[in-house]
Amino acid sequence: MSTLPRILILLCLAGLVYVLFHDTRVAMNKPDVDSSRVVLLFGALVIVGVTTGVFLALTVVPRIGDAIGNFFFQPSEKIEKDPHATAQAAIARGDYAGAIEEYRQILEGNPADTLAYSEIAKISCEHFEDPAAAAAALERALENEWSQDDAAFLSARLVDVYWNYLRDGRGARALLLQVVETMPGTRHAANAGHRLREIEQQIALEG
Repeated sequence: MSTLPRILILLCLAGLVYVLFHDTRVAMNKPDVDSSRVVLLFGALVIVGVTTGVFLALTVVPRIGDAIGNFFFQPSEKIEKDPHATAQAAIARGDYAGAIEEYRQILEGNPADTLAYSEIAKISCEHFEDPAAAAAALERALENEWSQDDAAFLSARLVDVYWNYLRDGRGARALLLQVVETMPGTRHAANAGHRLREIEQQIALEG
């Protein structure tokens, strides 16, 4: 129902409530009060009043709530689509090659999307059993200029590929040492140092 019919119905109900209320008062103030008429008018007043209240609750109050929500939260503003949504949908339906292609297209438009590089590597390792391709993709990515946080993120992903999939302890250790040396005093260096000790312990146990 559009706004104008709602307003008209509400005005009619309000007018009816007023008329019944007025007639009830007049009937009660007469010297010879007709109790049956008073009861009838009062009952009608209650019924129309309840109907008006229900109508307000179902039609007008939600509109007011929406208006307040729009004012504070501005849901009418354009919501940006997640650039990874199409790739994630491809993964969900088992189209891993399609997902990699979607991530590559994302990188064409935004070469700074580190998550796209990480997801390509993850899919290559987990679904195509091709950690060499994953490592190559991350190595190429690290040749670009990155912020400290992004470089540390990509390095950590590459360490995962080196160690967890290729069992390349030398490559993993060299990359971790590079993070420690180039990012001294940062949480990235601390995390890399901790990971380096873990890998060295595992190498010692396996040796």
